[in-house]
Amino acid sequence: MKPEILEFRTLIEGATSIAVVAHERPDGDAIGSLIALTLSLQNAGKQVASILADGVPNRFRFLPGTDDVQRTFPTDCNLLIVLDCSDVERTGFEVEDLPRSVDINVDHHPTNTHFGVVNIVDPHASATAEILFGLAEPLGLEIDSRVATNLLTGLVTDTIGFRTTNVTPQVLNVVARLIELGAPLSEIYERALNRRSIIVARYWGYGLLRLEQEDGLVWTSLTLEDRQRVGYSGKDDADLINLLSTIDGAEVTVIFVEQSEGAVKVSWRSRAGLNIAPLAEAFGGGGHHQAAGAMIAGDLEEVTKRVISATRGILKSVTESRR
Repeated sequence: MKPEILEFRTLIEGATSIAVVAHERPDGDAIGSLIALTLSLQNAGKQVASILADGVPNRFRFLPGTDDVQRTFPTDCNLLIVLDCSDVERTGFEVEDLPRSVDINVDHHPTNTHFGVVNIVDPHASATAEILFGLAEPLGLEIDSRVATNLLTGLVTDTIGFRTTNVTPQVLNVVARLIELGAPLSEIYERALNRRSIIVARYWGYGLLRLEQEDGLVWTSLTLEDRQRVGYSGKDDADLINLLSTIDGAEVTVIFVEQSEGAVKVSWRSRAGLNIAPLAEAFGGGGHHQAAGAMIAGDLEEVTKRVISATRGILKSVTESRR
């Protein structure tokens, strides 16, 4: 057993009140990993609170365990586990508002800053859920059907339905095992990836109207006014970027989402062989080689100009290197 896994096991065995937190604006991997670990620790007799700064989006409410997710930490927490966050700020909480320093950090982002006492970071994993699946046996944790459902949701969503280049035979073996344990693949695929509300469809419409393309670069924006017009309560692009990344000829796709606090949420997607993580890091963000993001201070027009200029530069250098 690796030393960090042994230390993980020792810490959870000695803890009496555990808090598990994942990142703000949670996606399927954040939610699935959070609830899966919470449920498996509770099955082992532990007192565990699952925390999300922004709560659970409606489309993931079908997952078992979401009703117990909280937005505040227990006062008696003596073990803090952070999942699927490249840095501690990604939790959406101010560092001083955390109940204690981070004891355990489990993540798969290559830009992870190793901010925990124990760090289990595997940038080759397709999702944090995949890492947790591998940890279950050495940690002595049971994977029942509820845990399996949440883990499979993490895998399905972070690989966009097994379409990303980090889907390996090992990943598909994990998927098969989770299905054997009771996870309903077709339901997860339909509800977590395919189903959209009429509000989201109308919201997407504004982004599609502003769509621009220049050589291999595709981008658009969504404004605060767009959200208000359709009644969309989220602060993101509602996964529109995954649709835009399928556009023929798009090497890099960028979406700019205006925020109320004088900032813009920027998301990038790229084709295989084009690493946009350093670009996101340059703007104070992070992520993966082909999927990254950043929160950038400034107005929408100014941020768009800066980011598109920098993205053009990356795309140009990669294109020239291929010649």
